[in-house]
Amino acid sequence: MSVKTFWYLSAADGDYPWSPDGLYPFDSARYVNLARTIDQGGFEGALVATWPNDPFVSASVAAAHTTSMKFLVAVYARMIPARLLAEKALTFDAFSGGRLLINSVNGRDNILTRYGMDTAHDERYELGRDYWTEFRRRYREGADSNFPNTPLRIEPTSPGGVPVWGAGDSDAGLANSGQVLDAYLTMMRHPEFLNEKFGTARASAEAAGRRLTELGALAGVIVRPTEAEALDRLASLFERAGVERITEVLDQAVRRRTHGAQDLRTFTARDPLRQKWVDTLLAGQLPHPRELKIGDNLYAGVTAWSPLDIFSTGSSAVYLVGTPDGLASTVADLRARTGLTALILAGWPLTSEAALVAEHLIPRFAALP
Repeated sequence: MSVKTFWYLSAADGDYPWSPDGLYPFDSARYVNLARTIDQGGFEGALVATWPNDPFVSASVAAAHTTSMKFLVAVYARMIPARLLAEKALTFDAFSGGRLLINSVNGRDNILTRYGMDTAHDERYELGRDYWTEFRRRYREGADSNFPNTPLRIEPTSPGGVPVWGAGDSDAGLANSGQVLDAYLTMMRHPEFLNEKFGTARASAEAAGRRLTELGALAGVIVRPTEAEALDRLASLFERAGVERITEVLDQAVRRRTHGAQDLRTFTARDPLRQKWVDTLLAGQLPHPRELKIGDNLYAGVTAWSPLDIFSTGSSAVYLVGTPDGLASTVADLRARTGLTALILAGWPLTSEAALVAEHLIPRFAALP
């Protein structure tokens, strides 16, 4: 059984988009070209994330230029009425041929407060359960015209409803996953971590009389003909940003997480490996790529949305790094040991790295026994 592979469809692109001079300006033509690369490259689809651009509108534009890829559109529960979301989903499915998936996002306080949503973290999950129940019901009902003399109607394209994907690593998030989600996602880590998260999510679903259809992980990826080339590219992710910029971002992250009680110099990591990264940075140097290894072909890195993972929790800045055969072997092992069925990958620039994954990894993942 093959592993389904998704890519990131995002306007936040560039050679090194976490570096001020490495981020491309907004470009709709580049966005459409990325979508076409994903569509023609054999990917299952793409995650359309919540950046400054509205993900539903962006996905709709991309859908008009593609034929088969699915769109995993990020949606904050309760940000718009469930009935309105159902109408948007029905419309998107009708025009795209049923290619919509929804990524349920519980959200961060600093984001949700901008939209007048001040609900506490765990309570958001509780209210979200009712929201997604209503959304599913509204989608199954279809959409009728508001004008009685024109009885036009949109029927559901997906008989079983739009699949809802999502993540959740906290106790509340894992409990919610089993009760609400069709597919559970977590950040890429070593097999023991994935096993724990997947097992808890599956047990939560079984307790609710449900079954998860997919178990997925999010990661960066660097695939090159040789391991040395792949590690050189990993090193460049840090070199382009520079030690001062990386140290500054991590210092801000520590201050934010500790509400100002600590900074990077007073911070203590959870394990010696991550503490060594911190000490190296504070000494004005960048960690060597091999010092960033955290598992079989798994390395800590930086991404457009996440800094180096010195916290060992909640970060998506973990990369699969290696040769085509090496990464295929790693993914096969993860699937065998954890039940992994889906990957959501990213690499920069998004279009050129998607082309490399399409050439070297998609066929290998599809051929997994």
